[in-house]
Amino acid sequence: MTGTTDRRRAVALLAAGLTLLAGCTVGPSQRPPLATFGTAPTTVGSAPGSTTPLGPGGPGQQADPIRWESCPDVDSTDTVTGLRFEVDCGSVVVDRTSPNSFGDPSVEVARARAAGVPEDAPALVVVRGQPGENGRSRVAAVAAGLSPAVRDHFAVITVDLVGTGISGPIDCLSGYDTRALMTLGIDPTDSGAATALAELSRSLTFECGDLAGAELSRVNSTAAADDLDALRAALGTQTLAMIGQGFGATLGAVYADRYPGRLGAAVLDAPADPLDELDVRAASIAVAAERALDTFAARCADFEGGCPLGNDPRAQVEKAVSVLDDAPGAGPGAGTTNGGSVLLTLLLRLGDIDGWPELATALAAAAAGDGEPIQEMLTGALGGIDTPWLGPAIIYACNDSAQRISPEQMTTAVEAIRPQAPLLGPFTIGLVGICASWPAPEAALGAVKATGSAPIMVAGAVQDPLAPYDAVQSLAGQLASATLISWQSGQHGSYPESPCVSDAVDAYLLTGELPAVGSLCPP
Repeated sequence: MTGTTDRRRAVALLAAGLTLLAGCTVGPSQRPPLATFGTAPTTVGSAPGSTTPLGPGGPGQQADPIRWESCPDVDSTDTVTGLRFEVDCGSVVVDRTSPNSFGDPSVEVARARAAGVPEDAPALVVVRGQPGENGRSRVAAVAAGLSPAVRDHFAVITVDLVGTGISGPIDCLSGYDTRALMTLGIDPTDSGAATALAELSRSLTFECGDLAGAELSRVNSTAAADDLDALRAALGTQTLAMIGQGFGATLGAVYADRYPGRLGAAVLDAPADPLDELDVRAASIAVAAERALDTFAARCADFEGGCPLGNDPRAQVEKAVSVLDDAPGAGPGAGTTNGGSVLLTLLLRLGDIDGWPELATALAAAAAGDGEPIQEMLTGALGGIDTPWLGPAIIYACNDSAQRISPEQMTTAVEAIRPQAPLLGPFTIGLVGICASWPAPEAALGAVKATGSAPIMVAGAVQDPLAPYDAVQSLAGQLASATLISWQSGQHGSYPESPCVSDAVDAYLLTGELPAVGSLCPP
């Protein structure tokens, strides 16, 4: 894996770990049959019937057709693969007169077409990772990250969601707040850690509110789903085809629920469960990540050149946390690499199995008192201290949930998770406190049913530490027309990392064939 590819994946993992705000079950048998495709053919397109099924969003948004134009400010070549695309851009004028709306009425989008893909090719909207992470400016990289069969068939569309990109960004996370976020305390029930967390929450609330005004709480997945439907209308199609990963997958489920009759096809890879409160989601992630840590420790001896963490990797990881936490000037939120930095690094990197040897080397250095490799991993994953998408990611996370955890609730949640995830549990629960001072939401998420929608494909890895498999199963069970395909892996995100899942996605999007119910892909 190249360093740039590794960084791209780490960015997605970091955002999910920070926002959560984005115990795995045992999952299927460990001796499964190979997944097969074509046994349950289904046409991808509008839901059956003569009428359009309606959801909370109504019959659909209206928008004038997009006028595609050249956009020299957007890269047409993916720097990782070298793949080149025909790239153009456009604007979608959306209705911002609703009391629940926010932002610039012009939503900016980009389109990438591989060589030979005609201008009238079917459109595929892709939302990978967090809001603002892979928008208009990243369209070539997003297209290059799809399977060859998909990118050679579709015109790939990326969009600057409300509150992100040049569509009206809320870039409210200062360098000071980012450093505080990277150095939170390891246990939010300790007085110093609790104080630093409360200060960060108040600072974010003030700074983001100062930029967005009273409409801050209107930047959420519900508004983003409405914008996606306006994009569908501007593309001139009756239905929308999309791929979502991480937050993008959860957003896809929200879209399907709000506009079930407007969904043509959706691949939802590693979604969260919108029914879960933030503390429940955090607890599930903590248990899954702790199990991933145990697997990491068990496999460390097999790394090329041996395990940098010695004969007891788990003990050395715990030592890395304590050594950096006890270093001079390393208090919670102080901006100096500490034990919380180690725990945050674990959360963001345990879902990147290919990067485990590098992680082990950084942890060994931390256990010896050198925190620089950990600091470099965190800063590199962010792309710097002033990353523009991290603020919107936190805004969406807080605005999509009604939970504002109190100190008493925090203590209860920490004590409940400690036996199941003694190292990562308290810290992960503590991240929920980022939203503690946030204003009440306009449209918190809940159950998603998408009654009447076209078939939906949901993908999940059974040991994913950031999208716990039980939550993926729960979401698939809520959606009326979803089929779940599973991957025996601890990798965060299945498509296109798993060839088996990629084959299934290709079959679904190109021929309308869904995988058989219960399909499980091998490691």
